[in-house]
Amino acid sequence: MKLAVILFALCFAPCLFAEGAAANVTLLENNGLRFDSPGFSTQLRMQVLFRLTFQDERGNTGQGVRATNGRDFANFRVPAARMWLQGHVFDESFQYMLRLNFANPANSMVEIARFRWALLPEINFNAGQHKLPFNWEQLVPPDTTQFIERAYVDGVFNQNFAKGVWLDGQVTKWVRYSAGVYNGVLRAQDDFRNADGALTSEAFSAVIDNDIMVAARVETHPFGNVPYGMNDLRNEDEREEFLFAGGIGANWLISRVNNSDLRGDTGALATGSGRSRVSQDTLAVTLDAHARWYGAAIDAAFYWRHTEFHNRGINTFSTANRAAIGDLDDWGWSIEASYFLGFFPMSFGVRASGVDADEFWGTDATLAFTRTRSRGIRPDATEIGFSANYYLHGERLKGSIDVNYVDQQLTFAYDSGTRLKGVYNTPPVRKGTLGSNPENADHNVVWVVRLQIQWLF
Repeated sequence: MKLAVILFALCFAPCLFAEGAAANVTLLENNGLRFDSPGFSTQLRMQVLFRLTFQDERGNTGQGVRATNGRDFANFRVPAARMWLQGHVFDESFQYMLRLNFANPANSMVEIARFRWALLPEINFNAGQHKLPFNWEQLVPPDTTQFIERAYVDGVFNQNFAKGVWLDGQVTKWVRYSAGVYNGVLRAQDDFRNADGALTSEAFSAVIDNDIMVAARVETHPFGNVPYGMNDLRNEDEREEFLFAGGIGANWLISRVNNSDLRGDTGALATGSGRSRVSQDTLAVTLDAHARWYGAAIDAAFYWRHTEFHNRGINTFSTANRAAIGDLDDWGWSIEASYFLGFFPMSFGVRASGVDADEFWGTDATLAFTRTRSRGIRPDATEIGFSANYYLHGERLKGSIDVNYVDQQLTFAYDSGTRLKGVYNTPPVRKGTLGSNPENADHNVVWVVRLQIQWLF
């Protein structure tokens, strides 16, 4: 609360001290508070979400660590309490945006802190932290989604927030781009994506290292601008116009990785710096397409990610005879369709998505060995969902419900653990003996039902 009061005072101090008060304008708008003066402007906007979640996990009964059938729950929570501050300083070419989420822990409360020099429509300079422009669904503002949460496949492939410098712009209606260089922070020692939203200290560590990430995204909007979203809420005068957009995003992350269950180190002693002698580089690519017409919206996306591991320094670890993982290839897809009634303030949506996670062979730290491709980091998964929104006052006051069914096909863990990586849960490992590769697939099923109210003010 103290932080919010200080930010409010700093941003609106010009209302009290600016010269030429007649040129200053303060407006209470339908969605937020705006102050304008010749050399400064800011808009304050808030979002609060209140949610009830029911989750039912099925498919694994009996006793022991795999007996997850009882992990069901119902829970009230406030998943987001966001504040936006955005505007310009000096003149309209020097723009800023700050977005805080008070529902996050203190070290990740800052979601966006971005400064932008809007030099020309074709080229603009940016610095700070923002949602990495990799896939379309992550670029959809959190207050304008069709489903309450993004697709399962997005939870496997998104690149989170990133700190760095980047260029963006639009060259005619055909090309809109963003390209930049970022810190790149490895999400986990078995999750080879970026996650750089948290505050970090200025000291060498497993997080602050020589990691680097390069990202770029290109879009085309040939029939007019398609706003970032997953529905078509245009009014009667505009919805008859057909809109289409297509995009491609690419992300390359290089970092060290310290996970002896995936790749070993033959060096007898640890390095003086503490840096691992194993590195990874991951190339992720997404293709997406989006159509809008008469209140109907269709959004489709395809994902591919390739990870390679490399020895560094005196490390001569060999993957011969299938002794360890060589590389990883993960695939994913999603398709979402929605319809806004227009004559009544409701929209309905359906969604399907899937993940094909790579399986591999190898030896873990406990020397359990298999030559079959039966190890994995996460399960294959298929998601089917339905959503409905009732717009009491547009997006400013919205009631939502979504129902999601997720079927996860299990594999054996790459280490000696009993859990795999998931999105809604941590599914158990596959039934049976490592290397036996039984014919019948082993599944873990999750039902998720969410009800939510959104306030924007």
